[in-house]
Amino acid sequence: MKSLILRINRSILTAIISSLVVLITSTASLANAASTQDIEELTPFSEAELEQMLAPIALYPDSLLTHILIAATYPIELIQANRLQSKNTLLPTAQLMEKAEKMNWDPSVTALLAFPNVLEKLSSDLSWTQDLGDAFLQDEVKLLASIQSLRAQADEADSLSEMENMAVTRVNNQIVIEPVQKEIVYVPYYDPRTVYGNWRWYNYPPVYWAPYPYYVGRPRGQFYWNSGVQISFNFFFSAFHWSNHRVVVIDHHRSHHYRHRGRIVTSHGSQKWNHKPQHRRGVAYRNNHVKQRYNSHRPSVAHSKQLRHSERQLQRNSLAHNNVKHSVKNTKHYANQDKSLKHYNKQVKQHREQKFTNKLHKQTKPNLKPERTSVKRTDSYRDTRHQQQNEKRIHQQRDIKSHQQRDVKSHQQVKSHQQVKSHQPQRNVHQPKSQQAQRRMHKQQRESTQQVRSQQVRQVRQSAQRSQQGSQQRAQQQSVQHKSQGHSKSRD
Repeated sequence: MKSLILRINRSILTAIISSLVVLITSTASLANAASTQDIEELTPFSEAELEQMLAPIALYPDSLLTHILIAATYPIELIQANRLQSKNTLLPTAQLMEKAEKMNWDPSVTALLAFPNVLEKLSSDLSWTQDLGDAFLQDEVKLLASIQSLRAQADEADSLSEMENMAVTRVNNQIVIEPVQKEIVYVPYYDPRTVYGNWRWYNYPPVYWAPYPYYVGRPRGQFYWNSGVQISFNFFFSAFHWSNHRVVVIDHHRSHHYRHRGRIVTSHGSQKWNHKPQHRRGVAYRNNHVKQRYNSHRPSVAHSKQLRHSERQLQRNSLAHNNVKHSVKNTKHYANQDKSLKHYNKQVKQHREQKFTNKLHKQTKPNLKPERTSVKRTDSYRDTRHQQQNEKRIHQQRDIKSHQQRDVKSHQQVKSHQQVKSHQPQRNVHQPKSQQAQRRMHKQQRESTQQVRSQQVRQVRQSAQRSQQGSQQRAQQQSVQHKSQGHSKSRD
């Protein structure tokens, strides 16, 4: 018993210690996760990550690129615009813009309806689009600097000289890309893996897009072109202020005529672009800093990740704690089972010992009772045999009397039958063969009488038929005689 109690105590202590270790490790992991999450909250996108995501669009014209950056902060509206454009592919651009104005979208999202290839890329690759919009919201200055860095790399690789439909200029060491024809915007396609020369971020390769359909280029050229888009809608209302590293916008109404970038930047109504959370449509921001800047009640992406991680950790801890409790309960249960089994085995042992002692005590007593029982059994056997013999005799006497009475009755019945039917032969009770012969005789007599009767009936029928035939013949003869007499009279 003492050893069993010691085992139980040891198992309980080990279970408690293991649960404490699990709780300590879980709290430490939660603290580490929170600290790492806070570090992630503070660190923005790196320069390598920015150039990686900007590589396929950094050489677009400035007017189109500003709309892409602004629209990337509203991913839900981009999806809605792409659906509208895919449902109305044959609709003219002016009518499509009229429909879009009723949807209450951001003007930059509406402007991208005229560029279906770009709109389809933005709405299909949502993770890239959301990262681009979050990077633009998080650090606008750093993102514009990455665009200029990529353009400088393309210029060093002598790729910008091949842009036929674009005018590439340098203002204060800043590369500006504008359309050659003022109100026709061309969207270039190029391979970002080759157009920037030797890519300097080995661990962050540039984002690659498949070629746009129906694009044509030179055999060895870096750029592919499609027919340009004629601007007849509100488009020229945003521009890059490269010296101040920000995007500037003006009133988007009546902006379908071309306006130079310098005029937009220096105009009286120009202002720095500001994000509008109502067009975000509930999409979470990347970190709490951006979320607090725009007073959003929805938790940020990082905060929601942290919450999910903590919830999973708590679930794991609760499962581990429940397993420990279950193991402690099992040890107690097994200990109780061992106690009950031992008690039961002890009772069985005592019962067997008592049974064995009783058996030995019975064998030591003198064997007197069995003799008496045998004597009693012999006496009772004799009495029962005598009674059975007497009963047999009585039954035999009764059977004899009953047989005699039956013989008398049968004799009387025979006499009465002879008196009633004296013509029948006498039946003998004690001779069954004579009775069978008499029955056969009677049967033969009956059959003979039946045959005689049937012959008599046939004869009567035959005589009746003959008499009928004779009467018919007589009647015919009489009718013939009457006819002959009538003929003779008529002749006379």
